[in-house]
Amino acid sequence: MGLLRSHDAGHERHDPEHLESLLGEYHDVHKGFHPESRAWKLLHALAFVLGGTTFISGTVALFFPGYDTLSALLYTIGSCGFLSVDVQEFLTFEGAVLRANIAMSLVGSSLYVVGSVGFFPSVFAWSPLIGIWGFILGSAVIGISQAIKTYRIGATNTDGAFSLRHLITDTDARTSAGVETGACLGAWCFFFGTCLFNRGPLEGPDSVMQTVLWTWVAGSCFFTLGSAFLCYRHFVMRVV
Repeated sequence: MGLLRSHDAGHERHDPEHLESLLGEYHDVHKGFHPESRAWKLLHALAFVLGGTTFISGTVALFFPGYDTLSALLYTIGSCGFLSVDVQEFLTFEGAVLRANIAMSLVGSSLYVVGSVGFFPSVFAWSPLIGIWGFILGSAVIGISQAIKTYRIGATNTDGAFSLRHLITDTDARTSAGVETGACLGAWCFFFGTCLFNRGPLEGPDSVMQTVLWTWVAGSCFFTLGSAFLCYRHFVMRVV
């Protein structure tokens, strides 16, 4: 989820070593669907926003009895949104390190799709492990992948050494890290929330369900925050 493209304010850096270390090269794509095109950015942003907002609504639905099917449907739609972002990036960019990093996120998003389907009542009744482990494993993979992306952003244009100061003071690095860190924190919230859901109990005076749901709400909000940073980059800063 998200990209690692870096720009100076108002103009693109063209240093080949910088682009290779940070983003890789553009893949051969149709002229009308180049990463710098409005169509590419629009699809990229909408898919990410769809993922974050449907995760929020899907979690909120679980606060109300009888909305399990709607929640699972919203989670499935959101997971497909996240997966769309990763597939779009994987098909657009090359460069071994970057593509491996994107592939990790793609695997995590695919596990989210499996996990979301696993929370449909009929599937959950057959085997709750599908939904639970889909989210636990997917969250772990996404969380690690996004942490690596954030590290790479902080290590770009700093002689390869991670610099927190660079992430804070450089506008491009700060907004790019906002995309990746938002998704990273969102994934870890779902990881710990789902682990707690798996341990239980889910009913009675010692139920952990409220804690689980609020942890998932926090994770969904972090995902949505990441998508907001992406929209800002695409449509305000006008960068990838």
